[in-house]
Amino acid sequence: MSPKLKWGVGLVLFLGLLVVSWFALNERYDADVTPESYSYVERFEKEGIPAIRAIELDGNPFDLSNVKEPIVIVNFWASWCNPCVEEFPSMLKLVDSLKGQVAVVAISMDDEEKDLKAFAKLFNVPRAGFYVAWDKDKNVMEDYGVGKLPESYIVDPNRKLVRKVLGIENWASENAIAYFSELAKSATAEKGKSAQ
Repeated sequence: MSPKLKWGVGLVLFLGLLVVSWFALNERYDADVTPESYSYVERFEKEGIPAIRAIELDGNPFDLSNVKEPIVIVNFWASWCNPCVEEFPSMLKLVDSLKGQVAVVAISMDDEEKDLKAFAKLFNVPRAGFYVAWDKDKNVMEDYGVGKLPESYIVDPNRKLVRKVLGIENWASENAIAYFSELAKSATAEKGKSAQ
């Protein structure tokens, strides 16, 4: 077989493999279907976030209506999740920087309550503006369609989704503090307009 013929046969085989692969992947990952997680985001933007069916460290049911800050970050985390541990201090700094304007609801995915309590003691939480709840049965995680930790939902005073954040974030950077400060101002201004 001549080199040109070998090259031609190789090219035809490669293109055939490419076409077969495309059909197989298209069948498996339908590009026309919206990922399920997108439907959660769309629903939370329109209807608001679901109730948080978790328990606080004192054993009482968590109640989002007790959170008075206009902007809330619902954060899913676990003590065994290194990126979660890494971002935790910046969340504390954000809450301290914008007292009364931003709150964090940290929902633990830990399997053992003792791990959660040891972590909470280490970071001195819960405290003003920083709430900790345990999703023991992973119901809240399921309600929110959480796929990977950490995952956060920023919500407005009506508890409608403003933004979903996947992965680790520096919540106390200058840009983040400016963003949340502006978000809180807008929420306060909107509340003032609706009160008139």
